[in-house]
Amino acid sequence: MCKYQSLTVNAFQYAPRYTPKCPLAVLAVQQIISLQLRSTDIVKTMGYPKKHTFAATDRLRYVLCSKNLGLDGSYIDAFYSAEGFVLALFRILQITPEQYREEIESIRHTLQQSN
Repeated sequence: MCKYQSLTVNAFQYAPRYTPKCPLAVLAVQQIISLQLRSTDIVKTMGYPKKHTFAATDRLRYVLCSKNLGLDGSYIDAFYSAEGFVLALFRILQITPEQYREEIESIRHTLQQSN
C-alpha cells in the first residue's frame, strides 16, 4: 500500500512540525526537505497574499498531517478547494501526476465509502 518510506522530519529545520500520516504527505515532506523550502515560501508561491500567510501555513500543516491530505473538504479557504490546494502544492514540490494520481484516487474512494 505505502510506496514511500517513513521519514523522520524533526532533523530538518524547515519542517519540524510535520508528522505525515499519508504516503503522499511523506513524499511531499521529503520534497520540501529536498528542495529546502519553508512553509512561507510554499504558500507565497501558491499565490496567498502576505496577510494570509499564517492561515495558509496552518492549512499546509493540516494537509500534510492529515490522513487524507485534507481531501475530505474539512479545511478550505477562499483561494483553493481541498483538491486544488493539494494539486497546487504538488506542482510547487515538483511531484508529477504519475506519482500521486493512484493514491489520490484511493483516498477519494475511501472517503466515498465512508459517506
